[in-house]
Amino acid sequence: MNLKFLKTFFKYNKDSDVIDFEFYRSIEILHNLTDKEIIKLNEFFIFRSFKKGETIFRENHPNSLMYIIKSGRVRLYVNLPYEEITVSDLDSRKHFGEIGFFLETNRISSAIAVEDSELIAINKTDFIQFVKNQPGTGIKLLYNLGKTISNELLQFFKVVKQHETK
Repeated sequence: MNLKFLKTFFKYNKDSDVIDFEFYRSIEILHNLTDKEIIKLNEFFIFRSFKKGETIFRENHPNSLMYIIKSGRVRLYVNLPYEEITVSDLDSRKHFGEIGFFLETNRISSAIAVEDSELIAINKTDFIQFVKNQPGTGIKLLYNLGKTISNELLQFFKVVKQHETK
């Protein structure tokens, strides 16, 4: 056995003690990743805490981070001239802010912590680097992300159709 193999082996075992693989697999966009893939992706994660009422991001601000809710609740909303409209209320294991990964645009909504929340973020640049370096895992992530976004759009259109029939 060479030294590189031993370091990788011990690093893997060390990381597996602190990474909650079951939690990561319970997140729809990460559900089919292996332990090894989760460990590699975890190196790019940024862990952030927000107190109840704290703004996570604002509408029209730069869009470079996607978030996953580890614990707590987050509300996405838009400000119209005379009212604030809730777009979505999200809880643990849900993701948001991914539009910036695909479009060169500012945020289209604002996000606020509805209760104390722990979030996992990944930067667009880091995500692209990860996908380039781990193309097999990248394909899984992009497929899962596309699937969840498509399902959210279907739900949205069902709600719109229900409002049309009233």
